[in-house]
Amino acid sequence: MALGSLILAPLGDVIGRRKVVLGGLVLMTVGMLLSAFARSLPELAGLRVLTGLGIGIMVAVITSLAAEFANARQRAFAVSAMAVGYPIGGVLGGFAAAALLRSQGWPSIFLAGAAVGLVLLLATAVWLPESPAFLITRQGPKSLPRFNALLRRFGHPPIEALPPAPERLRSPLSALFAPAALANTLSITAVNLLFVMAVYYVLSWLPQMVADAGFPPSAASQVSAVANLAGVVGGVLLGLAARRAGAPRLAAGAMLGLAAATAAFGYAPASLPLLMLAAGVCGFFLFVGIAGLYSTLAVVFAPEARTSGAGFVIGVGRAGSALAPYLAGVMFAAGLSRGQVSLAFGGLAALAGVLLVIRTRQGPAEHLPSR
Repeated sequence: MALGSLILAPLGDVIGRRKVVLGGLVLMTVGMLLSAFARSLPELAGLRVLTGLGIGIMVAVITSLAAEFANARQRAFAVSAMAVGYPIGGVLGGFAAAALLRSQGWPSIFLAGAAVGLVLLLATAVWLPESPAFLITRQGPKSLPRFNALLRRFGHPPIEALPPAPERLRSPLSALFAPAALANTLSITAVNLLFVMAVYYVLSWLPQMVADAGFPPSAASQVSAVANLAGVVGGVLLGLAARRAGAPRLAAGAMLGLAAATAAFGYAPASLPLLMLAAGVCGFFLFVGIAGLYSTLAVVFAPEARTSGAGFVIGVGRAGSALAPYLAGVMFAAGLSRGQVSLAFGGLAALAGVLLVIRTRQGPAEHLPSR
């Protein structure tokens, strides 16, 4: 997933968002279909890499698309609505996987995933147009007719000429590290990395910590479901509130909230109602933070480097998502308690929130230079 975001998602700034989304869906669908017929662990691992490349592309590019198809007033809500799909998918996918495992065996999970991927691929090929931002930044002979077709579809009158295209970048990815853009790129990358490490500690270890507290696996699953459902509510509220308060400020507040909630979960007594309550609060702040961060990420880079910027930030974050559960395991193995480990990862979320507050005070994110 990290490689898909870092290496392949930037193609969205070169050949178009639509083509890259279709390519990502093809990789995901083929990878899942072939995984169902894997005959060995190395073969399955290789096919999971193929699937992960497609997922990495999708996460980076659809963030940009959600922002680019919305007007300024609805942009934060559009990105938040997109981000809410993650916890909803987690709940539905978890229930479906459990049912399929009981009745059909593990290959059926990959077959079901491939079937959903095929439906999405066909629907995207029929209904998803090219991004208006890309049509402006990469103007060609057919850009104006395609742009006017979009305007008619959205209920607006056509235009006679496109706005002047920005200077074409030699490499959208290298533009992220130009002197004028370096501080912007590094600051949002650091915020995302720190926050993602806290997020994946919670998502990865929460069920195990419930089980270690003496409860059955079914209770651990219930606690995870509560966290995801609270996240759905949080993501929707973030989208509604961001119209007035601004997504970066709300995201920073959610990061600080997750820091406190993670520490509270770590020190909560071994009581299932208390653990569920703490997990719900964690899930609420966790997905509010994700939705707010994605809303911020969608506007901090100029359109000509937007998918490259989102791909880089999300790709680096994916490395953190792999590192965080491992580090937590090392800390538990060293004898640290649930409270101590949770306090440490809550501290990462708090640091991310502080950095985002500092970044926000420097000026509106959408006005920061991209190169």
